[in-house]
Amino acid sequence: MYVKIAVYLLIAAASLLALSVFAVPFLSHKALAPDERAKVTVGDRVFYVDVARTVLEKANGLSGRDALGEDEGMLFVFKELGNYSFWMKGMKFPLDIIWIRGDRVLGVSQNAQPEPFFSGLKIYYPPGPVDRVLELNAGSAERYDIREGNRIALFDIR
Repeated sequence: MYVKIAVYLLIAAASLLALSVFAVPFLSHKALAPDERAKVTVGDRVFYVDVARTVLEKANGLSGRDALGEDEGMLFVFKELGNYSFWMKGMKFPLDIIWIRGDRVLGVSQNAQPEPFFSGLKIYYPPGPVDRVLELNAGSAERYDIREGNRIALFDIR
C-alpha cells in the first residue's frame, strides 16, 4: 500500500514539474493595449507597463514575449514587503530588474540574461524587502540613470 501511495505522489510531483517547465512559458500573456497599461515614472522618464498581480501573471512575467518597446515594461505588485526572487526562464531578451520599496528604488539588477529551460537558472534577489518590482529592457537603468533612491510614481494601477 505504501508503495502505491509513493508512486501516486511521484506521478503528481512529476506532473507539476512538467507543467512548470513546459506549460507556463507558453501561457505567457500578450502585451496589453496602451490604454490598458499603468504608467510608471522614474525621474522624468515615463514607462507604460503591464501589471502582474496574480500568481500566474507573476510566474509568467514577460516569458515568451519577443521584445519590449523602448518605453514598456512589467510591474509586479505584491501585497506585502518581501524578498521576492526572480529568474529569466523562458525569456527571449535581457532585462533590468528594478527593486522598489514604497515610492523609492531600493536597487537595480542590470542586464539579467535569458537562460535555457534546463540550465542552472540564476536567481535574482532584491537588496532588501520590496513590494514592487519593475522589469525594463536591459540598459534602461543606465540610459535613464535609474538607481537606488530614485523616486517612483505609479499611475492608473488598477
